Amino acid sequence: MPEAHRRTHLRRDDRRDQILDCALAVFARKGFHDTSIADICAPAQIARGTLYQYFADKRDVLAALIDRIVHRVLDAVEQWPPFSLPPDGEWTEEDNVAFIEGRCRQIMEAVFADVDTASLILRMARGTGFAREALAGIDAQVVRVIAADVRAAAEHGVVRSFDPDTVAEFIVGGIEKIVFRALDDGRTIDIARIVREIALLVTSGLLTGVSRRA
Repeated sequence: MPEAHRRTHLRRDDRRDQILDCALAVFARKGFHDTSIADICAPAQIARGTLYQYFADKRDVLAALIDRIVHRVLDAVEQWPPFSLPPDGEWTEEDNVAFIEGRCRQIMEAVFADVDTASLILRMARGTGFAREALAGIDAQVVRVIAADVRAAAEHGVVRSFDPDTVAEFIVGGIEKIVFRALDDGRTIDIARIVREIALLVTSGLLTGVSRRA
């Protein structure tokens, strides 16, 4: 069956995803403001009327792309298990480093799983509007979860009594700076190395003392 004919029979959700993928490729190449509806329709091999069945306008397409990566990050955050001590009740330096590494890695992998969309959001967020609001929403959710971790660890007496929100904002802000610079420069980063360094740095300031299992 010819490719063009198969495309006319895409399921609604598949068609919507196809339009978004084509739009993202064009936005990445031409920029949002220089992209027209026709530019999006051409690689998708659809008429303008078909696009308007799914999206009100070009801004609506961008909003859907942003929403896609926001949900990916927030879904990853929601799946994090809450902080808890090991069965023996002992929390070591190694435990703390591994815990923070895991949190930071999940954030960065969720973002870099869709580099083009993340870069697009970064460029748009430098202005005003829903791209900036989307980033603020991600920040707020991640800060909330990390602050809950810090609060729970402090209640168990395994980390110092810091203000949880301040610690969480510090961690998230550091990750955001690293991610944004990498996206801005168009380069890849060694996620494993970065999250290890963050975990070691934060652990050195958080722990009440160093405890090691035999």
